[in-house]
Amino acid sequence: MTTTEQNDLAMAKDPAITSRIVKNMAQIELDYRLADGLLSEWLMRMIILSMKGAAPEPFMVENTAWSAYLSHPDWKPTKRIGRGDVWLEIVEHACDEQDHTWLAAALGAGPTELNLQLSFREGLAHYFAKLEADQGLAAKLRKKGFEIDVAGKRIYLPIVVKADLLAKALPTDDFEEAMAPVREAVELGIAAKPEIDQLLKLVRG
Repeated sequence: MTTTEQNDLAMAKDPAITSRIVKNMAQIELDYRLADGLLSEWLMRMIILSMKGAAPEPFMVENTAWSAYLSHPDWKPTKRIGRGDVWLEIVEHACDEQDHTWLAAALGAGPTELNLQLSFREGLAHYFAKLEADQGLAAKLRKKGFEIDVAGKRIYLPIVVKADLLAKALPTDDFEEAMAPVREAVELGIAAKPEIDQLLKLVRG
């Protein structure tokens, strides 16, 4: 049994918790559908628009089915289609084995978080070994605001949206203030282009 399963079992045996859930089931169902559906969709639309507003040419923000990523022509070899060799992508990173909503990730509500993550195409998986071998470059990336997760082999910029600002923004589409952390992450990613270029050069050999 995993730690998450053990915690869930303990909560399920807590009379106060089970009573609260059972008595409020109709509202919980409605709230979850909204959080996982429309509210997360609206949030992602805000994130994409904010990314596009913060990314000057020749940087490009591209949409995926559920997310978005930031790319640059220098990161796309002319003979290769698709995302290129490297990009910065909005990802939900869970600290457990459960599914979480984009809304929860953006707020850091529970064991999940929202990141602008440096990602490399399949075939360049040795990028982290290259970074570990160059601690000077790793230090430069950290100075630019990046977190380096050695265990998870991740390089990312954390994004935490304030709940009170997002609560005001979602129904009104006035997301300028709420999406400040997204714009800041994009700006940090753009400012780190020299370091990303350096890492990409090492990876490409």
